[in-house]
Amino acid sequence: MTGTTGDSPTGWAPGLDRLRRYERGWLRGDIAGGLTVGALLITQCMAYAPLAGLPPSAGLRGAMIGIPIYALLGSSRHLAIGPDPGTATLAAAGLATVAVAGTGEYLEAAAVLALLVGAILLAASLLRLGFLADLLSRPALVGYLAGLGVSLLVSQLGKLLGIDVTSDDLVGRLRDVFDGIVDLGGATAAMGLGTLVSILVLKRVLPRVPAALVAVVVALALTWLLGLDRHGIAVVGEIDASLPWPSWPGLPAGDWLRLAGTAAGIALVGYADSILTARGVADQHRDRLDANRELSGLGVANLLAGACRGMPLSSTGSGTAAMSAAGGNTSLGGIIAASFVALGLVGFPDALARIPLPALAAVVSAAAIGLVDIEAMRDLWRISRIELMVAVTTAAVVVSFDVLVGVLVSVALSVAIAISRMTRPHDAVLGYAAHLDGWVDVAAYPDAVTEPGLVVYRFDAPLLFTNADRYATRVLDALRNQPGAERWLVLDLEGVGSIDATAVVALRRLVDDVQREGVEVIAVARANHLTLDRLGRAGLLQPEGSLLVVPTINAAVRQFRASGGTAP
Repeated sequence: MTGTTGDSPTGWAPGLDRLRRYERGWLRGDIAGGLTVGALLITQCMAYAPLAGLPPSAGLRGAMIGIPIYALLGSSRHLAIGPDPGTATLAAAGLATVAVAGTGEYLEAAAVLALLVGAILLAASLLRLGFLADLLSRPALVGYLAGLGVSLLVSQLGKLLGIDVTSDDLVGRLRDVFDGIVDLGGATAAMGLGTLVSILVLKRVLPRVPAALVAVVVALALTWLLGLDRHGIAVVGEIDASLPWPSWPGLPAGDWLRLAGTAAGIALVGYADSILTARGVADQHRDRLDANRELSGLGVANLLAGACRGMPLSSTGSGTAAMSAAGGNTSLGGIIAASFVALGLVGFPDALARIPLPALAAVVSAAAIGLVDIEAMRDLWRISRIELMVAVTTAAVVVSFDVLVGVLVSVALSVAIAISRMTRPHDAVLGYAAHLDGWVDVAAYPDAVTEPGLVVYRFDAPLLFTNADRYATRVLDALRNQPGAERWLVLDLEGVGSIDATAVVALRRLVDDVQREGVEVIAVARANHLTLDRLGRAGLLQPEGSLLVVPTINAAVRQFRASGGTAP
């Protein structure tokens, strides 16, 4: 692949490994990607940190520390991390339980939250738990993001329109907006809605242009040139321009414990979102990811961000897309992006302080609209109505209750569907289809021929405590529904990747029941070595047990025919 660094992450620090192998041809893409992402992150930090009740400096500090750390330790060449509206909203819900926004204690609590998120992710990496992101299924994530998008959009209406909104719940906020329409702030609404429309139009017409950044720069220029901050347009205000420096937060131990649940939710959602974003761009570049390196990279980034009084970090989809489109190749792009953020904070705090709040509300509102993926909902409608209901239910819970409750519900629904599918998987009686040169489901292929006196049964799921009884019942049903006297039963175990202790016990009972039905030979075909090992240790395989091991279905049929349909 021309212009790439290779597609296989290596070592404990893949980004650092790429730097050691740096090629001159990568520099242009890294500079372009780093500058673009750095400029985007300044805008996002200014917009998303307040969602967590934090000053913009908390987002800027977290970003300038976290970006280069992840770039060195993570396995993705393009993933950009920073404040994220989802994790920021989750953080606000948790932080409100231990401190009051705007106080020093609140800032301490935010740092503790980032430290806890980092510790959880790093521990998950050490335990090689990268697969845990799969607990949040795609339908659940689509629903969670849609609900979050609606909640975020409603939360920004007051700032966007210049209306005083005091309620905390969605219905109350909508009521406040409706009641306050008569007192609409004309200049504020014009700035907010104008910026929002500009962002949405730019995204549609010029998708490669960083729409939010361009719109905010235009809004800042207008505010500066026309002095709009002196005519009713609220601005960010003074920014703490000091560089980050490590210090230990002085929050009581009890508050650390109270924040642990929120930290776990942020870790799960943040990692799930990050790995999905990273996989998407990796597929485009034919790169490969290491799920556990993603955990450790994101974990250490959050740990160090928290140690420097930053907020929890996750992936930024727009930043990742920008890094990819600009041709970023290595972690140097992340280092350049962090340097640009630091330059903005230290060198231009007065300019950042005059960014109009309605413009930032428009950035959040545009991001919120983008979270509602209508096309994904349509796709679920076409593919699986049950999974669509999971998405809709998750969205409704997020909107009606709380984002953390929404995370828990989405995980629970995802796990419930997985268990349901393992409990009642596809199964089939197989017959031979000559035109397909193989054994297939007789229900799907009516012309498939079964062997008289022999039943071949297939079950497409691991044999576990959740489905062991159903497996036994379905095997007996398959035997009893055959027209003749069946002498052989072949259990096709190709779809059974593993078997647990409960299923072994159920299989022992099934052997006795099948033999009482008059079956003389029970064979297991196409089983993997792990399954055979467990069956052997349980004493179920011949010569100690009753199960005859055959490598393929055809081999079983040949033995059946050679024995005349009786026990060999």
